[in-house]
Amino acid sequence: MTLKTTVIGAYPKIGEGLDGQELRRALHRRDRGEIGDADLDKVYDEVTRSTIGEIEAAGVDVVNDGQIRWDDLLAPFARTWSGVERGPLERFYDNNTYYRQPVITGPIVTDGRSLVRDFTFARGLAKAQLKAAVPGPLTFATLTSRDDHFGSLEDRVLAAADATAREIRGLKDAGARMVDIEDPAVVASPRHIELAREAYGRLADSAHALALVSYFFPPDAVLESLASFPVAAIAIDVRSRDTTAFERLDAFRGKYVLLGVVDARNTRLETAAEVAGYAERALKLVPLDHLRLAPTTSLEYLPRDIARAKLAALVEGARLVTGERVPA
Repeated sequence: MTLKTTVIGAYPKIGEGLDGQELRRALHRRDRGEIGDADLDKVYDEVTRSTIGEIEAAGVDVVNDGQIRWDDLLAPFARTWSGVERGPLERFYDNNTYYRQPVITGPIVTDGRSLVRDFTFARGLAKAQLKAAVPGPLTFATLTSRDDHFGSLEDRVLAAADATAREIRGLKDAGARMVDIEDPAVVASPRHIELAREAYGRLADSAHALALVSYFFPPDAVLESLASFPVAAIAIDVRSRDTTAFERLDAFRGKYVLLGVVDARNTRLETAAEVAGYAERALKLVPLDHLRLAPTTSLEYLPRDIARAKLAALVEGARLVTGERVPA
């Protein structure tokens, strides 16, 4: 039986050499008024095509589109939802990257098709199993800089959850069978865990297989609570900080576990043996068919050549566990 691998979040948008700089050049040209959005979209499509190809070439079992059009985690919805604007720049948790804080100006309204075009395009390219992703409602709401409409954090979170559920249904109608909900706030702000659970109750029937994807912070304070969320899978970062999660993974009986074993914020390359060691440790408590190995978070924090090497180590490590050979 194969130990499957997957990716989390965004892939590096800029690569090596002149060809790898194409998107950067196109963005500069658009800013100078030399090309329009249609020309920029063609470049986004080509970078998406090459990204999916790279992820598949590494042998990853379940891929995504690399989120090449996402300026930051919250941008896809902050750009498209009525009642939301993109606000000031702020540091994204403890990373050396920034995001535009959402500003709530009125009721949140969406047609549920914010990500459908991108998923449909990627679906036409991917040969491996393809999953979609959405920003998580707790992260969206807690990272909002100003709210001129809702009277409380609870109201804002639940409104974001309702809008997110509509987006997931749109992706489901477009053929998505797996959707990652990237929601680091669930573990970064454990005091809101019950509010998060209520929000996820509103997402429960929106797609076949939802994954609550957490990263950056250990899940220790809320791990058993996460097990009761109405999702098919839980993604846990076991590398960024010390955690007791390895000894408690049996809490997720009946769920899939996406284990973040390749550090996506460190250029140091893991060996396949290291990856296999993490997997074998998890397999003491999680059945093989319910374990997936993954990077800890988006690989976009790394140079593209390092990201490719990390994926190669991830896949080779997974194959070591089950004695399979990695195709040359």
